[in-house]
Amino acid sequence: MRTGGCAFPIPPNLPATSADIFWKPAVDPGAVILAPMVLPGLITATIAVDPISVRPTEEGLYLRFVLAGERFVALALDGKTPRGTVAILTPVDPLLHDRVDALFRFRDALVHHRPTPDVRLTAQRRHHLIEMLQAIDGRRAGATYQDIAETVFGAERVSSISWKSMPLRDVVIRRVRAGFSLVAGGYRTLFYKHRAQ
Repeated sequence: MRTGGCAFPIPPNLPATSADIFWKPAVDPGAVILAPMVLPGLITATIAVDPISVRPTEEGLYLRFVLAGERFVALALDGKTPRGTVAILTPVDPLLHDRVDALFRFRDALVHHRPTPDVRLTAQRRHHLIEMLQAIDGRRAGATYQDIAETVFGAERVSSISWKSMPLRDVVIRRVRAGFSLVAGGYRTLFYKHRAQ
């Protein structure tokens, strides 16, 4: 789509929840890389998915599908919707731990027909993200750290007398710093449960 002379892969007026975005496996370790496999004598599960959405690329076919009630994103290297036996390719890189977690989620859904939740974003991490977004919104609007603390954590928890030495002050400063880091491109770390090593 072209808007104002710029080419956009996704219409910019589309709500974020409706945008069909596929992140490359280099960014999202939860994306499963699939290749067709035929090895005589090897007992393996077969797959037949009906994708919710697809996007052909030079790398292969990106697909989004549901197995055992869990949503998955995959890259089919042969450019075709997987039907039959497949191999999962896992790059050995700093995100290997998260890739292996995704592999086990996929295996549980395919072989055992049971969902294993994606725990890269825990409830606590989601809660902290909300606080970060509130904190950077406040900071951008000119609020002091103390104002942010009163708004995000409640005025009753903030004492103007001891504000400078309150542990909550450090929490607010960290939330603002982390929020600005997310906005500056660090949001991709949301794909990782484990810190890349």
